[in-house]
Amino acid sequence: MSKKKALILITFIDILALLALWLGYDVINKVVTGIANSADNVSISNRIGFFIFGLGIPIGHIFLICDYLFLHKVLAKNPAWGNGVYIFLGIILFASALLISAYMRTYVERAGYQRCPKADKRMTFSTYLMYTKNLEICSQLDIVGSSMYWLNE
Repeated sequence: MSKKKALILITFIDILALLALWLGYDVINKVVTGIANSADNVSISNRIGFFIFGLGIPIGHIFLICDYLFLHKVLAKNPAWGNGVYIFLGIILFASALLISAYMRTYVERAGYQRCPKADKRMTFSTYLMYTKNLEICSQLDIVGSSMYWLNE
């Protein structure tokens, strides 16, 4: 593969990763806005923090570029250091994803919302957890569980 094609491919992957990061921000913003506007119900993904991985790919590519341009002599003497950076980045991103997901659930609960497990929506990779301020609404959401009420819109 030529350098030009590789650069185009890396740029495309970075753009997709940053779009995933933006999507994560948008989902979190909808939850925070819903709570600020005292919405009757809000839903969050139990894996909402995993959008942070969209940040890891461009950071990894920046490290690769720095390695190629500046650090190749340093890493040639100690190649384990470069691998350690990637392992450290992966651990930090995974821990951040778990912490963000747990924090968002706690944030919603502290705002006075109660979990409505009957109205949760299971998806392929995650579950959208429904929170409501009124348990009456929870019973109504259970009745119309197949509709789109769980989407925060």
